[in-house]
Amino acid sequence: MFWDLVVIGLSIGFVYGLVALGISLIYSGLDIVHFAHGEMYMLGAFIGLTVYADMGLSYPVALLVAVIGVALFGMVIERVFYRRLTASGGGITVAGMGIIICGFGMAIFLQNLAFLIWDPQPKPFPVNFGMPLEIGQVFYPKSYMWIVITSLSLMVAFSLFMKYTKYGLAMRAVAKSKDIAFLSGINVPIVMSLTFGVACGLAAAGGVLIGPINYVDILMGYFILMKAFAAAVVGGFGSLPGAVIGGLIIGVAESVCAFYLAGDLKDVYAFIILILVLMIKPTGLFGVETKLKA
Repeated sequence: MFWDLVVIGLSIGFVYGLVALGISLIYSGLDIVHFAHGEMYMLGAFIGLTVYADMGLSYPVALLVAVIGVALFGMVIERVFYRRLTASGGGITVAGMGIIICGFGMAIFLQNLAFLIWDPQPKPFPVNFGMPLEIGQVFYPKSYMWIVITSLSLMVAFSLFMKYTKYGLAMRAVAKSKDIAFLSGINVPIVMSLTFGVACGLAAAGGVLIGPINYVDILMGYFILMKAFAAAVVGGFGSLPGAVIGGLIIGVAESVCAFYLAGDLKDVYAFIILILVLMIKPTGLFGVETKLKA
C-alpha cells in the first residue's frame, strides 16, 4: 500500500511540477507572477478532451495539440496584455500591481470563456490505458505510469532545449539580464513571448495528463494554482529544478499523509510543508538569497 501511495503521489507531483516549472520560468524570464497560469492548465485539459473525445484523435495527438495550442495562446496574451506592463517594470509599483490585476482578470475571463464553450458540468476524460501493470505483488495503474513517463520526457526535453538550442540559450540569457541580452543581439521581445508560451504549454500538458484520472472542470485551474505555487516556493521561487522537486515533495506528502493521517485534510498538507520550509529556509530548498540594493 505504501508504494502504491508513493507512485500515486509521484504522478500527481509531476503534474504539480510541470505547472510550477511554468510559473518559475515566467517569473525568472519576465519578472511576472502569473496568477492565470492555472487557467492555462484548465484550457489544456479542455482542448485535449475536445480533440480526443469529439474529434476522435489519439490521446498522444490530443496532448500535442493542447500543448501547442495553449503555448501559442500564451504568446498572444503576453504580447497583447502583459508586454506594456512589463516594459514599465514589475515589483510593488503601479505597473507591478497592474500585472497582478491583469493576471487575476485573465483568470476570471478564461474561466467564463470555458463556461460558455464547454459548460460548467465536470466532464470525464475517458482514456483506456488497459490493465494495471504488475510489478512483483503490486499493481500500478497505467494512467499513473503514463503521467510519470510523459512528465519525465517533457522535463528532459525542456532541459535539453534550454541547454543546447539557440532559443533555449537566448531564454537563459534574457532571464539573467535583458539589457545584456539585447546588447548581445538577442531579440528580447520575441524571446520573452517564447518563454511565456513554453511555460503555458507545460501547464497545458499537466492538464491533459491529469484529465484521465480526474474530471475536467472549469475551476480545476484554481486548485492546481495553489498547489503549484506551494511547490514553486518550497523548491525556491524562480528555480526551475526546485519547482520540479517541490512538486514531487508536495505530491508524495499529500498522498501518504491523506491515507495515514486524515484524507479530509489532503489539501492542507501542501501548505503545512510550505510553512515548515519557509520557517527553516525562507528562500526555499533551492532558492538563492539576494540582497536589496540601495
